[in-house]
Amino acid sequence: MKKILSFIAVAFMAISVSAQSEAGSLSWKPNVGITYSTVTGNSDDESSADIAITAGVEAMYMINEKFGAALGVNYTGYSSKDDEEDLTLTNYYFYIPVTANYYVAQGLALKAGVAFNVLASAKLSYDGGSDDVKDDCKSSFIAIPVGASYELSNGLAFDLRYNFGVGDISKRGDGSFSSLMFTIGYKF
Repeated sequence: MKKILSFIAVAFMAISVSAQSEAGSLSWKPNVGITYSTVTGNSDDESSADIAITAGVEAMYMINEKFGAALGVNYTGYSSKDDEEDLTLTNYYFYIPVTANYYVAQGLALKAGVAFNVLASAKLSYDGGSDDVKDDCKSSFIAIPVGASYELSNGLAFDLRYNFGVGDISKRGDGSFSSLMFTIGYKF
């Protein structure tokens, strides 16, 4: 039974692959997903990664049949745990990516660009409480997103990207967030 279901799923995906949009077209894609993030470049070797929810929308303009430019906005969280001191830093940002999308095959696009992250909130949680640490964090930082997306003919789209954080997230200069983001969206 497991083999039959796997075969049906693969056959459905093969039939459902869509061609990308025509040159000059504009599409919208609401999305939701998860972000797996960590603080990199800090002196604390005990930090670990955490998972948060992300949701937003992206617009893409097709310049020609193979190349499109996209602009999006997501509300997303980035968290980092210090297991040794039982601390968790959780920041929420408006993630605003601008990406170039190149279709290497039918429905499959590679993407790269720049993302602006604007701080919405920052909280340091510890055993027995939490503190607002927004004043200790920089109000924005830049990330370099690289990844791929896959679109089906029914409008369903999958996006996987890695965001390389550039610069420090705090005013003390103790590291930047990097994250792996996976979203599922519906392209209109």
